[in-house]
Amino acid sequence: MRYGDANPLEAKITVASSLTVRQLGILRPNHRETVFCQTLVVGNSVAAYTATLAILQAGGQVCWAQAGTSAGGEIWPRQSRSHPAESYFSWRLGRRISPWEAGTIMSESQQAFWTHWRSPSALHAASSSTSQSAPTAGAETARSQSKGGQFREAIAPYLQNQQLILIPQGLPIRVLYSQQRGQRRVHQVVFHDPTPHQQFQVHARLILDATTDARLQQDLVADAAAPLSPEHQLTVAEAIAHHRREARGYFFADSVALVMATGEPGGKPRPFSVPLRSLMLRNTEGFLTVSLPGCVPQLRPLFAHPRAQWALGEAAGQIAARAAQLGSIQALRQPTHWAWRLQQTLVRQGIPIFAFDDVALDDPDFEAIQMVAIADVVRTMRRRDLSFRPATPITKAVLASALARLPQSKVASPDDATALSDVTANHWAEQAIQTAISNHTLSPEPDTTFAPGKVLTKRQLWQVMQPLLPPAMTTPLYPLDDTPARRRHLSRSLYPILQSQLSE
Repeated sequence: MRYGDANPLEAKITVASSLTVRQLGILRPNHRETVFCQTLVVGNSVAAYTATLAILQAGGQVCWAQAGTSAGGEIWPRQSRSHPAESYFSWRLGRRISPWEAGTIMSESQQAFWTHWRSPSALHAASSSTSQSAPTAGAETARSQSKGGQFREAIAPYLQNQQLILIPQGLPIRVLYSQQRGQRRVHQVVFHDPTPHQQFQVHARLILDATTDARLQQDLVADAAAPLSPEHQLTVAEAIAHHRREARGYFFADSVALVMATGEPGGKPRPFSVPLRSLMLRNTEGFLTVSLPGCVPQLRPLFAHPRAQWALGEAAGQIAARAAQLGSIQALRQPTHWAWRLQQTLVRQGIPIFAFDDVALDDPDFEAIQMVAIADVVRTMRRRDLSFRPATPITKAVLASALARLPQSKVASPDDATALSDVTANHWAEQAIQTAISNHTLSPEPDTTFAPGKVLTKRQLWQVMQPLLPPAMTTPLYPLDDTPARRRHLSRSLYPILQSQLSE
């Protein structure tokens, strides 16, 4: 076992939970002191804030070293919104807005933040209206809706119960790690506090690098005896899609966040997903890069946008909290279907993973539509737009296609093909239809046709789906009548089937 090239400090060991933390959780470590914590977030970025808050909301303990001074509001750029925050893409609304606004997608927490935040000009106007009289509740409300006010209000309870230890001063100067048989385990970050000219270090099970330009990762790579690289490096082709007419970029099996990319000047932004692998270094445990994933240089400016930072930090925080419960990120990634289960955790926190422009966060089927799309069972009808079309009726061909994509569906052998007069070999769902017939989930019509364009009623859809559902689920998921079954009903039916199949 070896440590990073720099020698560890001769430290005085202090456990964070036993510290006498001054000023409601704000800590100024002594010279050569080592602070122990479960998770360490380093940085003074939007990603650092959202990662820290996500860990705390998930019940984790975290030490946040801001790597500089901050009163909470300085990490937010001066940026205002002139229209209500929305959780779906807005370029279809027919109004001319900026490129970033034209492709807005947010989680529940980000939507709430931007909805309640008021611009500096609005705050100034609110305070000016009461400047000639005693302070009023309205002025106090206006002040509390500033970015800094929201920041302080959100973390205050966690500082009070010392679930959050905040270190406002200290610049990271060294990352310490152990190495054995080519595997690295990051343990500590050494900081320099310039005010009293002293050093301290923080030891954590998991360290999140939320510094600008991923400074910790750069230091770690520079000190490593062997080359270090991200498990996956995002490319321009993945971000803007392989074909210009596609509305979204590449979707990864381990996607954990959505950000926006513009392929060309003046072009419409496309959503593309960030895989967990791009936040991790090869053969390295205990370290996540939060503010800047592994990517080619052309993509780095995209991740500086505050909404991208929010998405990365919030996802990384949820992942860190889950990894802390299991002991490590490696333990998180060991079970079969771990990625889908992790994505389910994120979606349940109101974090979109698959981009749709017509399924809002408050849609009653948001979780089902997201998780069925992530599993690649039912996605968009056309690659040129981002619409799910939840109200579109379901045909037998669409149902056959979805059933054939279930994880435990057995593909039909060509020798078992059923002759159908209305399904030719070049029909878009021919293989899925043959698979559905072979698996006895769908049947041909009495006259040796399949009727692929036949619209199913909700009653007919339930008759097909009920035998596939978990035995304990006997109550219909929607009213059983003879009105057309919609795509939302299909996703609603498929979701519990996926849950039972992907939990094995």
